Amino acid sequence: MLRIDNLCKSFDGKEVIKGLSISFPQSGFVAICGPSGCGKSTLLHIIAGIEKPSSGQIVFDDRSHSISMSFQEPRLLPDRTALQNVNFVLGDKKATLSRAKELLWALDIRNVDLYPEELSGGMKARVSIARALAKKADIYIFDEPFANLDKETALTCVDVIKKETAGALTIAVLHDTELAEKISDKVIYFK
Repeated sequence: MLRIDNLCKSFDGKEVIKGLSISFPQSGFVAICGPSGCGKSTLLHIIAGIEKPSSGQIVFDDRSHSISMSFQEPRLLPDRTALQNVNFVLGDKKATLSRAKELLWALDIRNVDLYPEELSGGMKARVSIARALAKKADIYIFDEPFANLDKETALTCVDVIKKETAGALTIAVLHDTELAEKISDKVIYFK
């Protein structure tokens, strides 16, 4: 479904990604691990179309594909509650509120009427995950989704993510290599 051929990316003359070639499976959970600053998040941004590569290419086997992304920083809408942030992705309709609430509850966010400023870092991260899962996509991208979560909460989130993304490709940048090895179908290590 997704292939990266000889990808290079530079910022202000500094090469962040050099000659990267990877192929991803049609579906499953793929973790990308490596030290800070080695280009993991940049790669996710390129796959999502937020950044353009300096050279090389990204090839999607299917011309029509949808991508949903959860960023390292949750980027929640400050004037909307947790429930409204998730429902916004679903078209902001009354009919979709139950789906938004179902996702938040699955991720152990019970008080769905709190605004982002009232949420802890871990709660914001889970709202961001729920928002990424709200719409069906072919590829789900998560940048450090569990950074603000304890192991038990992270594993709960993994279960929800795997259930909601079954049949799709999920790519996640993870710092915890032990967790990555435990939960992933494939782990890619950056240097």
